[in-house]
Amino acid sequence: MNLTTKKINQDGQSVIEIVVALGIFAVSLAASFQLFFGGQTLSEDSLNAELAINYAQEGIEATRTIRDRNWAELTSGDHGLIFNGYEWMFGSSSVSDSKDIFTRIVSIYSESENERIATTTVTWATDGRSQLVELVEKLTNWEYPLSSSCKTYPLSGNWAAPQTIGTGDLGAGNEGTDIVVQLPYVFMSGKASSSSKPDIFVFDVSTPTLPVLVASLDIGSGGINSLHVSGNYLYAASLNDSKELIIFDITTPASISEIGSLNLSGSSDALSVVVFGNMAAIGRTDSAASEIAFINIANPASPSVMSQITTGGSVYDFAASSDRLFAVSKQSDDDIFVFDISETANPISIANYDIPGSTEDLSIYLHYKGGNRNLLVGNEENELVVLGATTTSAMYARDRIDVGGDVNDIVCAVGDLAFLATSYSTKEFIIVNIANPDNIVEYASLNYPQQGTGIDFAENMVFMSVRSNDALRIITSQ
Repeated sequence: MNLTTKKINQDGQSVIEIVVALGIFAVSLAASFQLFFGGQTLSEDSLNAELAINYAQEGIEATRTIRDRNWAELTSGDHGLIFNGYEWMFGSSSVSDSKDIFTRIVSIYSESENERIATTTVTWATDGRSQLVELVEKLTNWEYPLSSSCKTYPLSGNWAAPQTIGTGDLGAGNEGTDIVVQLPYVFMSGKASSSSKPDIFVFDVSTPTLPVLVASLDIGSGGINSLHVSGNYLYAASLNDSKELIIFDITTPASISEIGSLNLSGSSDALSVVVFGNMAAIGRTDSAASEIAFINIANPASPSVMSQITTGGSVYDFAASSDRLFAVSKQSDDDIFVFDISETANPISIANYDIPGSTEDLSIYLHYKGGNRNLLVGNEENELVVLGATTTSAMYARDRIDVGGDVNDIVCAVGDLAFLATSYSTKEFIIVNIANPDNIVEYASLNYPQQGTGIDFAENMVFMSVRSNDALRIITSQ
């Protein structure tokens, strides 16, 4: 090969190498551009996803604050959030809210009266691609106790002008003593002029203007003072000396049946009953060696006494929260007895409180306002008393109002009204506004032929028992 040919070959090889090198550079450059801009897209998606999660988390936190302020606001359906007056709330008509490229929807689903499923969904689009983040949380009504707290059914209508819409008769010789509601049924207890007459009554109130008595039972001598309903069982505090506690199966209310009972020592009457977990508490008259009996009801057919407490006075009523049990006693020095029931099988006495004055207490109910726990206490001095009880070791009287008669029973509804069953001869049914626990005021009333003995609330209706055979009264707003 001569030098000229060799040089031509070398020059040709160099050109090829340059072309190949340029090709490799172009491919590398293209890959670099793709990696750079693709990375930017990935980075943008990642940032948007993070912002969406934060936006959804804000929705969950806002829904919690609404829950803490007013459980009744967690209505089923889709909601948009607004921040107004330094607090979160659901928009009155909006089903979503938005910020920048994000749209947020809070969906509330009701599992039960005191359980809600809150789903916060955030959607957005990137380069025509739809994106979604979803957070789900189960909310419980943390203020709702196991028995006696303001009902979460919302109030509606004009309660300043209540009206009777339905009545129910127990039959001649009977009188109503207490009432509990598990719609569409009402359970009422009574006392009778004869031991052969019924003591438990079941009304179908599907049509509130026309209640229908669908079942009644005779427990024998004595009658029944108080009722508590929990699940498929109805618990009764009885005057019958051989069974102060009676348990009924109400799985089929129209076929109510007695399935268990317990005879407590002595002949003192049972006055009150409450259930928490697998325990029941029975309050008795002060003639008993121990006025409070704690009873294991894990097997409703075979209840057994776990422990007993002496208060020195008749125990007419209880109110139970998730960790506290409050009992009202007619003991001269202490009106309120407080028990820690965090471990339901082992109630522990932790505090007593003497309400100022010579009160003899008959009824108690729990009221929560602004994160504070209050006790509504009714007495024989014609008073409704509000006690601050957030810290049970430092309870104090907030306000009291004279309603003109014994306050035999109390129920309240979220919406700041308390309903009283009283002995006042012209105001057996009284409504009290408790929006300000330091300044409670009478709101409305109704007159019935006999005194009110028991009271409950559901679906904007009050159900009251009165001391006559025409015992059931169903009341609602105008």
